[in-house]
Amino acid sequence: MVPAGYLLKRTSAPPGWLSGAPVADVCSVADCVNDNVIDVQSAWQHNAFGVANDRGTLSRLVVDATAETDHSKLFYYEVYEQEIESDGWGVDPSGWRPLTAVPSAGVETSVVPPTQSLLTLMGYDVVVFGDYLEHSPLSCNSIAAELRVNEHCLFETLEDAKAAIDRGAFNGGCEPGVYRIFSVSAVLDEGP
Repeated sequence: MVPAGYLLKRTSAPPGWLSGAPVADVCSVADCVNDNVIDVQSAWQHNAFGVANDRGTLSRLVVDATAETDHSKLFYYEVYEQEIESDGWGVDPSGWRPLTAVPSAGVETSVVPPTQSLLTLMGYDVVVFGDYLEHSPLSCNSIAAELRVNEHCLFETLEDAKAAIDRGAFNGGCEPGVYRIFSVSAVLDEGP
């Protein structure tokens, strides 16, 4: 796994279309279901993985936007070293390739991971990229209602996420683009 960066998010209860999944809160990387407090992509402060390099960037953006941070959590992400392209209808499991840069990357990627003791691994999300970080189909395409996910609407392991992609669990009309697997960890200390 490669250090990817940070987002400040508000987790949310599962929407109605995920009623069949055992989900207590949605901790997806994309903001289709759970909001980003600060949209680092709109602020052009995102790196090649669509997230902020460090918590200081998030802190500055929160101050600049006078954003409300109540009920928000800081998340740290790492990304699997490979990615695969899908047209939304099918994927070739032999098509995994090394990571490429997001076309709209705003800043150079230079992530400093937090101390491991400050992280709680929540699970693994499948994230779709086009020109930027776009979707988390487990939640926004309700794929979690059909697959085994944990209480955070995430896969338990990297292997589970990769196997789901390889066997075509995201085929049949999910979002087209480059699919990447992110680990999702909550940062245990306070603030962005």
